[in-house]
Amino acid sequence: MSDLDLQRSVEALLSRLGPLQQGEFSDKIYKVSVYAQSVAKSWQIFRTALSTIESKAVEDPEQQRQDVQARAKSFDLSTKNSLRFMRINLDAVMVQALELVVWRPKNPTKTDEAKKAAALKKTFDRLEDPAKAMLEHYRGSSDPLNKYLVAGPWGHDYLRKRSVNLEDYDRELCEMLGCQETPAGKIVLGYAALGRAVEDLERLILASLQKEKDRWKVQTARG
Repeated sequence: MSDLDLQRSVEALLSRLGPLQQGEFSDKIYKVSVYAQSVAKSWQIFRTALSTIESKAVEDPEQQRQDVQARAKSFDLSTKNSLRFMRINLDAVMVQALELVVWRPKNPTKTDEAKKAAALKKTFDRLEDPAKAMLEHYRGSSDPLNKYLVAGPWGHDYLRKRSVNLEDYDRELCEMLGCQETPAGKIVLGYAALGRAVEDLERLILASLQKEKDRWKVQTARG
């Protein structure tokens, strides 16, 4: 990975985040952007450290190898932490947005929700296309708790576990709810694409880290 590749990946993510950073979602979206920039900064620090190590005369190859390993381990840890916090904040802002666009009945207890969710899961587990069934269920159900569960955080978590494309589901859901142009609706519509952008950044930077490790492994073996 070149520095330009990383810059483009981070900028692509930031360009998606920028329009969503408004109102009550501003804080969490801002945190995601800060962590994304932290990944880029950590990479630059890591590359600079390797260049410094490489420029020095090799008096102790074993010590040089240990220095490189220590730098790589530190970068790996900081990057994974940043990625983890990016996802935590993205998931949190998605839940926040769903709670705004999907009406939640006030009377049901946690026990009621758990029983309904278990029954819905049993039904959808038998289906090859749970997303389609959930949208149809939302349209046809007269039970407000059922509607909240399939369209809200529980339904999204269920579909993620079933490896369903949330982007298509959310587009149809937001059309039904008529919330496409609201700040919360834009969060819901952008969530899946943001998740992919984070995954792309992770693949890019971790592959580059492995490439550096392999390069130094070969270099040390030759030395």
